[in-house]
Amino acid sequence: MRLSICTAVLLILLAGAAGAEVESPAIVSIDTGRLAGTVEADVRVFRGIPYAAPPVGDLRWRPPRPVEPWEGTRDASAFGHVCPQKLGSYPEWADTHFQTVGLNEDCLFLNVWTPVRHEGLLPVMVYIHGGNMQYGSGSMALYEGHHLARQGVVLVTINYRLGYLGRFAHPAMTRAQPYEPLANYGVFDQVAALEWVQRNIAAFGGDPNRVTIAGHSAGGVSVNVLMTTPQSEGLFHGAIAMGSGILLDANQHAFEEGPPGVASRSREEFGEDFVDYFEIEAETNEALLAELRAMPWEPMVEYQGKKQVPFNPVVDESVVVDHVARVFERGEQHDVPYIGGANSWEAGQLAKLPLIARWFIGGAMIEGLSDEDLAVFDDQWTRIGVGERWFAEGIFLTSTRYFGKQMANVSSPAWLYHTMYINENLRGEIPGSVHGLEMPYVFGNVREHPEFQRPREATQWPATDQDLTFGDTVQAYWVNFVKTGNPNGPGVPEWPEYTLEDDLTQVFDTEFAPQAGLYKETLDYLEERALIRRRNFESARADN
Repeated sequence: MRLSICTAVLLILLAGAAGAEVESPAIVSIDTGRLAGTVEADVRVFRGIPYAAPPVGDLRWRPPRPVEPWEGTRDASAFGHVCPQKLGSYPEWADTHFQTVGLNEDCLFLNVWTPVRHEGLLPVMVYIHGGNMQYGSGSMALYEGHHLARQGVVLVTINYRLGYLGRFAHPAMTRAQPYEPLANYGVFDQVAALEWVQRNIAAFGGDPNRVTIAGHSAGGVSVNVLMTTPQSEGLFHGAIAMGSGILLDANQHAFEEGPPGVASRSREEFGEDFVDYFEIEAETNEALLAELRAMPWEPMVEYQGKKQVPFNPVVDESVVVDHVARVFERGEQHDVPYIGGANSWEAGQLAKLPLIARWFIGGAMIEGLSDEDLAVFDDQWTRIGVGERWFAEGIFLTSTRYFGKQMANVSSPAWLYHTMYINENLRGEIPGSVHGLEMPYVFGNVREHPEFQRPREATQWPATDQDLTFGDTVQAYWVNFVKTGNPNGPGVPEWPEYTLEDDLTQVFDTEFAPQAGLYKETLDYLEERALIRRRNFESARADN
């Protein structure tokens, strides 16, 4: 039987399709191989993508190494492991996720959300999670990126090494590895993730020339550190530091002692404590490191919980080249648009601790400070009160405004915000806006997940219409900034740039409006005292 020309052509096309692999919207090719993600309500999602080799065995406490390419197509439908940490610091929904995906030292994964349909390359937001540099993960449901992707943003969330696995130094390591960066392994991971974005994000529809880094709490600290890290130059084009608290007088150093207080001991000294605690002995530097690298991670995390020490990035003079505030003062931070902000009740982080814990923490935070340093506070007779005010105002609020001021040393604009909003159902119950209240709204998931609200007391009710209106405005500012380098745009109240002359901070409350000289007298005093302490310490060290 003779076939018509049309029928013959159709059969040929069908045969060709059967013999060829048809690309799915959820299939991409990157520099290490092909990935198969999922399509979820017009958003392509790729989970558990390795951006560096597993930092295990001999690679523990080494800068991240490249990923080995894989054959075939790698499944990217499920999240990768969470970095080792002690459970119980997050709500149950987070711990359940951590247990489901598993805690493992092989944890250097990232995740991507990107719209199925778009024109041209889209702006990218790389989100760095918080958690005191010892908790959290980029795969927490709080950071799901569907809502941002539907607004034309490619979202990337990342894991990075935490606790002692992410911040470790010891004299033996310094002697045995003199020609490589040391101590700041979590920072190295963040830089490696940004390098991965530059190489690969176009495959997901993202524009490598429009990358904004954003983070809250420890993630906000990371943003400010990355603003000063030489290795991250050119890897991002905007920065959002939310709830970042950095001392102005001193950063902890990897190898040298600092002034009295929380930055007094070097990271090497903490490493020596670690080795002493585990009674590790060896005849050579190499043998000691081999024993340390052979240890299981579980005892480290257990020790971490018992011996609470700071895990912020430390000055190593290689990657973290100097005190972060000093780099900003010299105008050597990366010249990119910048948003910084903190909230009115940052001390709410401590409010639920037992009274004895608050007493010890309050004392630890003001160790090394004089009566003159603390004279601005009107509750000096209360160790807890002074410590918590210092924590909130002396660290978070003072450093947020200070970094905004130092943006005058570069050409890019800066915008500062201060959140005063209180969840509608908690007014009269708490004194102010808690640490990170605005953060869940940035991702837009609160409507479906009231359990993501902050503080935890708010999670027993759905967010109210007023709460959601507040959150939608915050999210709009962030999306505008990621897209244009400016938070302003249609439908949101005008947010003026921060300048030294105007000293305007945008107050986020039931209304959004700029306020000049917010807490000016207190913050000016705390800033002046911090710089006096720094000068006195540096002068004393020079004399010695």
